[in-house]
Amino acid sequence: MREDTTYDITPKATARFLSIGMESKNIRGDLRASPSPAKLLQDMLANEPPLHPTMPGSVPAVLNRPCDELLPAAGRSMCDLLTGSKTDPAVITTLKDYAKELVRRGALQTQKAVGIVIYYAAIANALVFQGKRITTHPYENLREAYTELKGKPWISKELKGLFQKAGDVCGRRKPKPE
Repeated sequence: MREDTTYDITPKATARFLSIGMESKNIRGDLRASPSPAKLLQDMLANEPPLHPTMPGSVPAVLNRPCDELLPAAGRSMCDLLTGSKTDPAVITTLKDYAKELVRRGALQTQKAVGIVIYYAAIANALVFQGKRITTHPYENLREAYTELKGKPWISKELKGLFQKAGDVCGRRKPKPE
């Protein structure tokens, strides 16, 4: 199995993104304050996924396809979708793909870090509530990622609870012999 399903973002790179600071360099090399990962994550989780296809950063614009599977989820916050036990599996898979693409396209390290959190939250939802693995990451790597994510002070308690449950699921899975 390949372990680079987030476009060559290995578990070590994930940890690096999640340990980012509060500043980043712009193209000219000047330091400028970037939004904190806590603020970006809080804003993203509090709102419903952006669905208008002409809006930059919307799910359809980022994935470059219609996302009709998200229409029934309109009005629900990203946090509710990611932590909800009854969220449609197609919605979870689309949010995972969206987050993966956000990581790939992210201009700021904070944006990439938030994309990684949402990516792993979608995978966690599928593991915990659907009993499915929607990634090729081995269970041991997922468990390590969930342990790392739970330790970040800027991640919401709802997601930390989901990551705890997903880590427990991964811990009960035995790696397949090679």
